[in-house]
Amino acid sequence: MKFYGHADLQKNQLQNPALEVIDTFPANPVLGQVVFKDSIVYIVVGFSNNLPVWVPLTREITSYAHTQTQSSSTWTVTHNLRAGTVSVQVFDSLKKAIIPDEIEIIDQNTVQVTLASAATGTVFVVSGSTEGNQKPVYSYEHTQSYALTTWVIDHGLGYEPDVRVFINDQEVQPASITHNTVNRTTITFSSQQTGVAKFI
Repeated sequence: MKFYGHADLQKNQLQNPALEVIDTFPANPVLGQVVFKDSIVYIVVGFSNNLPVWVPLTREITSYAHTQTQSSSTWTVTHNLRAGTVSVQVFDSLKKAIIPDEIEIIDQNTVQVTLASAATGTVFVVSGSTEGNQKPVYSYEHTQSYALTTWVIDHGLGYEPDVRVFINDQEVQPASITHNTVNRTTITFSSQQTGVAKFI
């Protein structure tokens, strides 16, 4: 069942919700909107002037999938996530979730799963941290205060981000967006512009 509109659950539980899988971001996002795109959950937050910007809540690169092809009651998973804290989910060969007898964190790169009986299946390891490490930068905002036809922006994100451009608080489509490197992007317009570029 799909529901469109406003629903007041009166503090009741929403059971088994599922986000729609999309290929492109919606054209007219609203604050608080949540989507699932490219295996990442995004939420719309308001930055300066409440401009709607998609911010990732999860990142695909912080997970690891281990396939246990040899039947065993002890699975040793080398995930190499260098994480002090991880979440571990176990599935049998029929893709059904199972609860192991024990999950032991051996070190920052290894976990060991112990089952009641020998089996094959898949383990998903998702990393987290409680060690006070600096939070990774997943977004960047550039303000172009003087008018130029070409904006060359060093965002430093280390990957080719999604780019949204706003002129006078209205989102626009520039003539071109080119990722020169994983840390630099060039935005070109048909005429000189000032405005804001959001990178996620």
